[in-house]
Amino acid sequence: MAVAAEIVLEMDPLLDSIKEKLQVIGSQTGEVEEPCTIYRVVPSIRGEEGAAFDPKIISIGPFHRNKKHLLPMEDIKWCYLHKLLSRVQENTLEKLLGVVRAQAPQARKMYSEKLCLEPDAFVKMLLLDGCFIVEFLVRFLFEENHGQLSDTNWKMPLVRSDLLLLENQIPFFILQSLFDSSVASLFDLKNQNEPPITLKELALSYVTLGRLETLPEPVNNVKIHHLLHLFQISLTPNPALGGPQPFSCMKILMQFLRKCKRFIIDLIIWSLSICLCCFAVFRRHSYLLPSKRDSSRAPRTIPSATELQEAGIIFKKRKMNQEMQNMCYLDVKFEDGIMEIPCVPIQAMTISLFHNLIAFEQCYPNSGSHFTSYAALMDNLINTPMDVAVLRDCGIIESKLGSDNEVAIFFNQLCKGGYLDYENHYLAEVFKDVRKFSSSSGHRWRAMLVRDYFSNPWAIISFAAAFVLLGLTIVQTVFSILTYVCPPKQPT
Repeated sequence: MAVAAEIVLEMDPLLDSIKEKLQVIGSQTGEVEEPCTIYRVVPSIRGEEGAAFDPKIISIGPFHRNKKHLLPMEDIKWCYLHKLLSRVQENTLEKLLGVVRAQAPQARKMYSEKLCLEPDAFVKMLLLDGCFIVEFLVRFLFEENHGQLSDTNWKMPLVRSDLLLLENQIPFFILQSLFDSSVASLFDLKNQNEPPITLKELALSYVTLGRLETLPEPVNNVKIHHLLHLFQISLTPNPALGGPQPFSCMKILMQFLRKCKRFIIDLIIWSLSICLCCFAVFRRHSYLLPSKRDSSRAPRTIPSATELQEAGIIFKKRKMNQEMQNMCYLDVKFEDGIMEIPCVPIQAMTISLFHNLIAFEQCYPNSGSHFTSYAALMDNLINTPMDVAVLRDCGIIESKLGSDNEVAIFFNQLCKGGYLDYENHYLAEVFKDVRKFSSSSGHRWRAMLVRDYFSNPWAIISFAAAFVLLGLTIVQTVFSILTYVCPPKQPT
């Protein structure tokens, strides 16, 4: 009994520690906090492309702070802070420091990891990095010299790439407070006849390289968390681009001619199936017949670009017009067997950007999945270098990489480790329509006929001559039979 009592006494400290931990958890349960918005990319998403998430020239925020190869930029940050303070009145430094110090506890909660930084060091980092970004954007607006960043052509693109890394961010509300407390008044004075320039407009113009100055209406009032989030929102597909387009006589005429062309081709297919060797063709191409599929669920995959071409789908580069000022490369459209995809440039910088956009959508629950959906589409369309060539020839892909094989590998690895709800993503209807169209034997037969008999003018002429000759032969045969059955009367 004494031994048992000793055991109970030894377990009491453990029991007390467990109860204490549960009490702490219980006291925090009632607190409603915003989810963190700045993440360190997990290994399952980082995969073999770890370099795509690491800054090359400048560190922003705590995750890559004090890395040796990024230290040269620290002196430039101090120069930018000095220039920013010289633009405004005295005692601004004290004001900025007070603003950042007041918001530092909330800013610390925005990071996915517990930061091993003392409060003063954290405030100093936010002040220095935030003022650098604000001054950098101001120089971008006024087209001022960027000092040491402008002495070589390769630095400025790397800075933009680093500012759009998920692990290289500080909260946008810190940038907003620094902007409002420093240079915002300057814009009011310099643009008396125009609405004042906001930080969101300034940052948006920079991250989109001038493509957008204001966000599309559906997302214009969304709370911005950081620069990468701002860029991700700017890529929100425009619903108006997928809906009815303004009336156009030329467009109506082109649709009518397209339908007439298809009607003629369908008529020829029907005639050939009756008059020619349908059985042999049927036997040879029986694999083209559709298989039974469950159409109630959205498909997870679609055929590649090469296979879709063989099924009669036409790829076109979606062009921007006056009604499409906000179009981005996520505005994909599929209608009447034509898939229109805006041009997407592929180079070293965009590879890093694509990986970070997907990582942000995978980490932050409220970010949506538009870019992940787009990446899944491109992953399905591209399986081989031949698929890349199909899209490149259509003007959809502009590659600065070494070969089509590198582009194919990039898109095939883009979604690794990611999750997409295939029943509920913005391209789900495109997946369904493409799968339905490509599974139709009629569309496949039409594509086969066009490819084999109408691929060039000489083939069309030869086929037309053969068709006329066949018609004349049939007419001659009919008259011969009629002459045999009903011979003409001999004159008496």
